[in-house]
Amino acid sequence: MSTAQQTKVIARTEGKLIARNKTVLFSATLFPLALTALYLIQDAEGPLAAAGLTSIMVAIFSSMTVYMTVTLTAVSRRQDLYLKRLRSGESSDVAIFAGITLPTALLCVAQMIVVVVVLAIIGFEVPSEPWWIVTAALGSIISCLAMGLGTASVTPNASAAQMTTVPYFLFVIGSVFATPFADSQLMDLTPGGAIVTFARMAFDVPTPGSALTAAAGLVIWTVIGIELARRFFRWEPRS
Repeated sequence: MSTAQQTKVIARTEGKLIARNKTVLFSATLFPLALTALYLIQDAEGPLAAAGLTSIMVAIFSSMTVYMTVTLTAVSRRQDLYLKRLRSGESSDVAIFAGITLPTALLCVAQMIVVVVVLAIIGFEVPSEPWWIVTAALGSIISCLAMGLGTASVTPNASAAQMTTVPYFLFVIGSVFATPFADSQLMDLTPGGAIVTFARMAFDVPTPGSALTAAAGLVIWTVIGIELARRFFRWEPRS
């Protein structure tokens, strides 16, 4: 069986497990959507407001739906020896990691598409260069996937995941809100700052950052997550 086929089988199983877990399903769907709804009802107009709202939504979806869920999923599957059983079979490490993270990534993409459709229907500001929003969304999802696995590598159990995910989550959200006030290109090197820069570029709003430094920021956090997973990930329960 090829890696792609192995990934598909694992992803299908993982999707069913997520759907059965009410806690994960709530945190990964209803909560982010509810938060987004709160921002949508605010009376804010213009490109600057649209860029800010878009940044917040991308950050919320990627950090909650992807980062937190991937961390909890990886830790839980390790604790119940599911990962060990998969690895003792013919599945490769790449297929296992891809399989347990793919459903969450697809869920996040679906959420964003739903919100975009709703925004279009209600007449929300249309970005002049929408591909930068796509870049921000995909880049943030990938970096959160990597950081989720990285955080899972140093998280002993599912209960602890509620605490170990807080610092990076706050870092992402905090850097989104701090970037407009910092007015520095260095903020591009934070996960939230990179999102803000791409969103501003999409709506043609002046920004001290650039596409290059914003991309570099998301790549940096992706590499950090991958390196943490490579060095510290364990396939059996951590003591």
